[in-house]
Amino acid sequence: MSDEDDVKEVRSSDRVFVYPEGFLDPALPRGGVMSPSQVSMYQRCPRQFEFRYIREVVEAPGISMVKGTAIHKGAEVSHRRMIETGSPPDVKEAMQAVADCFAAESLFIENWEGYDSGVVKDKAVASYAAYHHQALPRIRPVHAEKTFAIKVGCVPVRGVIDLIDSVKDTEMSLENDPDNPRMVEVVSDLKTTTKKWPEQKIRYTHQLTFYALAEDTNKVRIDFLVDLKAGPRYEQERSVRTLQDKLLLVEDVEQVASLVKKGDFPRCDPTSWACTLKFCGYYERCRGKV
Repeated sequence: MSDEDDVKEVRSSDRVFVYPEGFLDPALPRGGVMSPSQVSMYQRCPRQFEFRYIREVVEAPGISMVKGTAIHKGAEVSHRRMIETGSPPDVKEAMQAVADCFAAESLFIENWEGYDSGVVKDKAVASYAAYHHQALPRIRPVHAEKTFAIKVGCVPVRGVIDLIDSVKDTEMSLENDPDNPRMVEVVSDLKTTTKKWPEQKIRYTHQLTFYALAEDTNKVRIDFLVDLKAGPRYEQERSVRTLQDKLLLVEDVEQVASLVKKGDFPRCDPTSWACTLKFCGYYERCRGKV
């Protein structure tokens, strides 16, 4: 049997995932494969996971999600162009990609919360412009929006990595000449936010651990695009993922998958930040009218 007969290509939106033969687990929802976001949602609130992935109740996207999606589209366009040609696109071209993406995705927003759609779109475009000028000169993209499908323990997991960047190795060793450091690849995820994450969250977020496991690396990074009053600011925060981090992730993912298969979906702590009308689209379905 050829290698081509052993794999299956699956398209989701504009992403293609390659599954080895026997990869899927039919006892899991959503086609028999989990994702980092599914695992994070279950850990945050199992009942929220039930609404989204078992009952398949899809809530309309919020303003922040659509804005972030549009900014990511601009970054993706630029990263791919840099990989193909060695140079980023003209900033106006990438900004247009952001505007077009925002226009398409914003059609699904049901509640604008009093904000003007044109103002929000302009802010998304301005945020991307900051990324273009502040971030692109500092990165050397190797892969953009790279898909993966791996077994985490016995659980099939798929995901998409925003960026794999080539950077100078800062680790000192006999093989690494400080005057001419070697280049290494770092797995990077772009976050658009109003506040940079605390160090502990950067160090232990499962999302980066999934990516480190998929790429067999210990070098990871969060690229923050922070929306400040003085204007958007780009900041890099590098981190590591140890073997112990990866082993703990395997344990956590297998436990989540086991509970999902059992139909175990308790509500989270009602004092959690996630258990509020603002942060959970299923709040009224779960806990009733406010």
